[in-house]
Amino acid sequence: MPDLMEPLFCGEPELGHLYNTLRRVFREADISTPDLDARLLVTETLDVTTTQLIANPRLVIEDESIAELERRARERLAGRSIGRILGRRAFWSLDLRVTDDTLEPRPETETVVELALAALYPPDEAVTVADLGVGTGAILLSILSERPAAFGVGVDISFKALVEARRNAERHNLDQRARFIQANFGAALGRQFDLVVSNPPYIASAEVETLDRTVRDFDPRLALDGGEDGLNAYRTVFAQAEAMLKPGGALIVEIAPLARDDVIAEAALQGLEPLAVADDLNGDPRAVSLRRMVV
Repeated sequence: MPDLMEPLFCGEPELGHLYNTLRRVFREADISTPDLDARLLVTETLDVTTTQLIANPRLVIEDESIAELERRARERLAGRSIGRILGRRAFWSLDLRVTDDTLEPRPETETVVELALAALYPPDEAVTVADLGVGTGAILLSILSERPAAFGVGVDISFKALVEARRNAERHNLDQRARFIQANFGAALGRQFDLVVSNPPYIASAEVETLDRTVRDFDPRLALDGGEDGLNAYRTVFAQAEAMLKPGGALIVEIAPLARDDVIAEAALQGLEPLAVADDLNGDPRAVSLRRMVV
C-alpha cells in the first residue's frame, strides 16, 4: 500500500509519467483493475484521449490538473469507485449520472434488461413498465431506450434518488415517456403495467459489512440491506404484484445467485411462477422472470 502521506506524483509533469505512476500506485494498493482505473482517471481528469496518452507521453500537464488528478487518485485509493469519482457510469447503451444518493449500476443488472426486452415483444408495441427502486433509472431508461412505444414509471423511497433518475431521463431525451413517484415499492401503483422490474436490496443484514468497500462504504445502505435473510424486499414486491400487473403481465427481479431457489419459493407463496432465469457474464443466475400461476 503506498504511503498516502507522500505526494503521489514527483518528478516530470509529463502525461506518460503521470499515467505510469498511477498504474504502479494502484497495483501496489491491490486495486483489481489498476491499468484501466489509471487510464480512466488520467484521460477524464486531464481531458486527453487514449490515443494521446499513447502517442504523446511527453505532453506537459499543468500543476492544477496534476493536483486534481492526485485528489481523484486518493479517492480511488480510499475505496471510492471510478464511477462515483467521475460522477457517471456506463450501463447498457446509456451514460448515467451517479451520486452518493443512488446505487451504482453494475453490469450484472443488465440481465434484468435482457429479460425485460425479451418479454416486451414485438418492440413497437405500446406497453407500460414500472421499475421499483429505480435509483439512477438504469433499468427503466435502458428498457425505454430500446422500446420506443413504451411508457415507464420509476418508483423509489428516496426523493434524492428520484431527482437523479429524472435528470438521467432528461439527459437521454426519455423524460416524455417516464414519470417518477416516491413510494415504498409498488404501494402507490394500480393494475396498469405490462411489466414490473426491480433490483431490490437483497443482501442479508449481517453480510453487508463483508461486502467490498466500494459497495459497503459508498452505496446507500437502504439499497443494499434486504433484512435478516435478504428476502424482505422480495416479500413486499411479490405481495404487491397482483395489484400492479395487467392480466398476463410479468415481474422481473434481480437476485443474488445463491438465493435463486429461495426467491422462487417466496414468489410461489404469492401465486407467482418462474418463466425464465438469466445468467450474468460469470454464468451465475442473476435475474428471474415471473408471472401469475394459471389455475
